[in-house]
Amino acid sequence: MISVKEAFATYKSRLEITQTEQDDASRRQKDVRATVQASFDVEYDFLTGSYGRHTKTKPLKDVDIFVVLGADEEHRRKEHPKFILDDLEKCLVDKYGRDQVERDRRCVTVWFEKRNQTQDEDGKVLSLDVVPAFENGDDYEIPDDTLGTWIATNPSVHGEKATAKNKELGGNWVPLVKMLKSWNRHAGKPIRPSFLVEVMALELVDGPFNTFPDESRRFFSAAAATIGDDWPDPAGLGPAVSDEMTPALAGTARSALGSAEVLATRAYRAEQQGRRGEALALWKQIFGRYFPST
Repeated sequence: MISVKEAFATYKSRLEITQTEQDDASRRQKDVRATVQASFDVEYDFLTGSYGRHTKTKPLKDVDIFVVLGADEEHRRKEHPKFILDDLEKCLVDKYGRDQVERDRRCVTVWFEKRNQTQDEDGKVLSLDVVPAFENGDDYEIPDDTLGTWIATNPSVHGEKATAKNKELGGNWVPLVKMLKSWNRHAGKPIRPSFLVEVMALELVDGPFNTFPDESRRFFSAAAATIGDDWPDPAGLGPAVSDEMTPALAGTARSALGSAEVLATRAYRAEQQGRRGEALALWKQIFGRYFPST
């Protein structure tokens, strides 16, 4: 039977994006980009979000494409953001079909495996989020249909902070964030959006880095105590990243985090007392199918 340390090493490896998945992401994002470019004046576009910061976990969903619009679309900045999202949605529906496209507050999502939910998700990109944007100096503005306005953001700053934190913690922060995001998905996404997990980890995970089991348990505890706080955009732009977390949702997330901490503590004690199989089973209960149990 493998040790807990070996199990976490395997778990870390399983969450890494494979070459097959990178190739699939490249192929599919190029197709989506070409579709958008055929209907809009696009200055340039790029992959961003957690995929760009290397904190995206499996299965690959919601890979972000930032589409920076050109001068011919400038009039849209004076309109309610719903209109650009309406037109973007129509463009993508015409290409991919009504049942493959979903609308969100700041983007339009294209699904690729929605008709085949029983298929193995590994090796595939399941969905892409298309985010329309305008340059605003060194920053960008993107639509927010919920707030009814264009909001400021800067993916480059997010990436720089993630890179610096990962370097500070000896390359361990990125894989830890992937594990925590994997937990969040396995637990039913009590923390929304998943980017909030990353934002909280920027503040709550400090050096020196110990082990993945210890840092996971510490995060569950610290996050349970602070999930109801306001968590601002790391770039200092736009609304708080935690603006979706109503008091009710924060309560649900606090409960999920508390349960995870309890299980992690039990796993730690089981390992200390030589009950390795029990420890592995508890960690698998926390993290789900990607965590090995034998």
